[in-house]
Amino acid sequence: MQKVSKMFAVVIVASLMLAGCSGGVSEGKPISEVKEEAQKMAVDQLKSVVAKYQKAVESKKTEINALKEKLKEIPVVEMLGDEAKKIKTEITSVTKSINALTQRLKVYSQAITSKQ
Repeated sequence: MQKVSKMFAVVIVASLMLAGCSGGVSEGKPISEVKEEAQKMAVDQLKSVVAKYQKAVESKKTEINALKEKLKEIPVVEMLGDEAKKIKTEITSVTKSINALTQRLKVYSQAITSKQ
């Protein structure tokens, strides 16, 4: 039980770090709005936004790795239990978040390419 508590603490810390690192990064902003915004930005601004998105994606990947480690610690006989289901749901949620961030990152990256 202490191991689970420690891993939960790690996930919380990772989440807090992500919240602090992701200023200006939005996974919920519509792609059409992101494209319009990217067209109005200068190359230096775009590079700054791309760096923020890359940092946010890396933070999310760290979070997924922590969740996977937590999942590995659950005994096989408990894999269908509530704790395992909760962790799997969190992994799915973080994966969706990474996909959304990556889509927006690509828009900004393509805008850099088109302006250079």
